[in-house]
Amino acid sequence: MTTPDYAPPRGSTAIFSGRWLRYEPVPGFHRYHEGYLATVTGWWNGSVELALDHEAVTALAQTFAAMATYVGGDWHTVDFDGHTLTVARPISLGGGVHLVEPTAGRYRIGWGLPWLPVDPRRCDRVFGQP
Repeated sequence: MTTPDYAPPRGSTAIFSGRWLRYEPVPGFHRYHEGYLATVTGWWNGSVELALDHEAVTALAQTFAAMATYVGGDWHTVDFDGHTLTVARPISLGGGVHLVEPTAGRYRIGWGLPWLPVDPRRCDRVFGQP
């Protein structure tokens, strides 16, 4: 399994997840509720930017919506209408709304979140196609 400081090169494909999707079924053993097959498109402010397909973006948007429902409506920052991904940036990142349309069928994400490559065998579900 890769370490958190592993920086996959641009153009590489891996399963990515976030620490907010991690849990420990037993102490010291990490699993992830979801992982997303993605291609590294670059880096922004120390965080990886990724390209995901329609399936992975749909699952990601549903996960963010579920988190917002659980935590509170003001956490609703991501929406997906089946074509355009809408991201409302928090005030700490300058605010505003960012619209992401697919390029060659893939959506560019990152949003300054700490995405990390994970072992797909440690994910309960993996979304996305090569």
